[in-house]
Amino acid sequence: MDKYKTAIEELRKLGYSEKVIENWVNPKNLGIPDSRKCDGYSGWNRSRYKDSMAICLKMKGNIIQEATFMSDATVGLVSTASLFTEKIKNLPISKATAISSAEIINELGGLPKQFHHCADLARDSLVKAVKNYQQTLFDDEEPWEKPWKKLFKKWK
Repeated sequence: MDKYKTAIEELRKLGYSEKVIENWVNPKNLGIPDSRKCDGYSGWNRSRYKDSMAICLKMKGNIIQEATFMSDATVGLVSTASLFTEKIKNLPISKATAISSAEIINELGGLPKQFHHCADLARDSLVKAVKNYQQTLFDDEEPWEKPWKKLFKKWK
């Protein structure tokens, strides 16, 4: 237990906020049980610093019902992903994707500059998961084809 307390004290000395430490020590929404069960899946994304992350979305229409993540175990990445996936739950896609990296960092109480890219990676992973979800909705046909197919079936 002393090592745990010592590690947290070191993080405080390095300037991490209590909210960052809390999200790193007790991350919310960590884990993707099976990417095939995701409505939208970002796949593994890498930052230019070689961090990596994946986000899984469970959707109900245009609303994000659940968001989970997997990532490297860096303080910056786990804390931003934990807060971000919690924040986007029950939001429409348009509001979730409008959340900026700066908002995530501010809500965490700040991050050292070397970890600002972690918020960008979390946001980029969300956008990829949303695109994946939207693409799977229309994989078989263009959106405008669906009503026409129903109409033509009636005439046959």
